[in-house]
Amino acid sequence: MPELPETQTIAAQLNKNLKGKKIAQVQISKDYKALPSTEIFIKVAAGKKILSVKRVAKNILLELESGNYILFHLAMTGRLLLWNDKIGNEKWVKVILHFDDGVKLTFSDMRVFGKAAVLSPKQVGELKARYGPEPLDKNTTSQQLFENLKAKRTNIKNALLDQEVISGIGNIYATDALFLAKINPLTKTNEIPLESTAQLLDAIRSVLEESIKLGGSTLSDKMYVDPMGKEGKYQEHFKIYSKDICPVCGGKVSFIKISGRGTYFCPNCQPSISK
Repeated sequence: MPELPETQTIAAQLNKNLKGKKIAQVQISKDYKALPSTEIFIKVAAGKKILSVKRVAKNILLELESGNYILFHLAMTGRLLLWNDKIGNEKWVKVILHFDDGVKLTFSDMRVFGKAAVLSPKQVGELKARYGPEPLDKNTTSQQLFENLKAKRTNIKNALLDQEVISGIGNIYATDALFLAKINPLTKTNEIPLESTAQLLDAIRSVLEESIKLGGSTLSDKMYVDPMGKEGKYQEHFKIYSKDICPVCGGKVSFIKISGRGTYFCPNCQPSISK
């Protein structure tokens, strides 16, 4: 599933390529329901100019000149691709935005877990309110993260995936950040001191910023590519995710499932906290 670095990469490229362009036509597959309805989606989007493209957590928002927004959430198998001419052999295309200069944006979703919707400014405000602090926002503090963690009665790995605790983080980057911070993923949130929370926030920012520079992560299924069809390269720089041997101590990496999510950690570098 695309996480913060992947959605940030997509949003930045779409902003660069679509800002100022007008949507000339909207096509929606007959077997797909855009929200709140296909008819309303087309009415709100068609004929409107794109003012900007931005990211909110794992959502991509196209700001329209009318003040409304087009939202795309990629979920597990969604893709957004730009085409300068004819659309290639891309499969599972659900929505096509045709721009007045011939450029096309396709939204594909193999398993239909994603979302294409039009939102009012009020709905965008409500969307933002559902998420916790942005990890890359300089105003987000370790104290804020510490308090959000304390409010949860779960392990730290689950907490980092909770979008109300901190936004945009998924399985890969939670796993790598915990490794860098030397925190065992099963550690209870009420056992993590403020100092360790500060180290964790630094680690989160480190892996996210590195991944953004590398264009995100493309796994073996090749589902994630940027809007130009280019694969990310962070998978070549995983810290502990998908590894068998710890790159720090050389010990065997442990693999467990936490709430169904595959989790890698080093028992030596990330020891359990005992009380």
